[in-house]
Amino acid sequence: MKRKSDTKFHRFICFTFSPLFYSLYRLRVIGRENEPETGSYLVCCNHISAVDPILITAALKRQVYFMGKKELFKIPFLSWLIRSLGAFPVDRRGADVSAVKHSIALLQEGRCVGMFPQGTRQAGKDPKTTPVRNGAAMIACRADTTILPVFIYRKDHTPRLFRKTTIAIGKPIPFSSFGYDPEAKGEYNRIAEEIFARVCELGEEAKAWRK
Repeated sequence: MKRKSDTKFHRFICFTFSPLFYSLYRLRVIGRENEPETGSYLVCCNHISAVDPILITAALKRQVYFMGKKELFKIPFLSWLIRSLGAFPVDRRGADVSAVKHSIALLQEGRCVGMFPQGTRQAGKDPKTTPVRNGAAMIACRADTTILPVFIYRKDHTPRLFRKTTIAIGKPIPFSSFGYDPEAKGEYNRIAEEIFARVCELGEEAKAWRK
């Protein structure tokens, strides 16, 4: 798979570690043709485990800059790896304005940013039943960028080494298609729910494909 990276180091990391993660998680990817070749996009995906950003990085051709909780950046090897792949920390205890501004700036530069609308890992839970935060909708709105829905499917939504993992990449969604009304209340919440509903639809495709 030919990659489009912003840095040579990202290409090196992907070349070195992708085969390992494909083997450890028996990774399969469907919908690769849906990933845009150019322009910015915001990856929105369900969240099961700490390695999700790495698996998405292995599956996509473009370099994706992930917003991750700051606690992950205290774990020695994982911190080094995710920083190398473009991750940056966010403080989930409150509104982290700097992380939001950084995300918007990256998108406006034509880069790709990754977010998990659930906000935290939800292992063992059906994603459709979990709460969704509105940060992805707000960032997509302010950057006026495309949404790329992605779903990570594992049996029982539980991470485990050598358990089959499927990543489904959906068709890009222009932000304009959500009909954002700046005068209406609760628009970010509404759009965030719609975005995540599109993500969860991919889960059914991935599940069927695995049978």
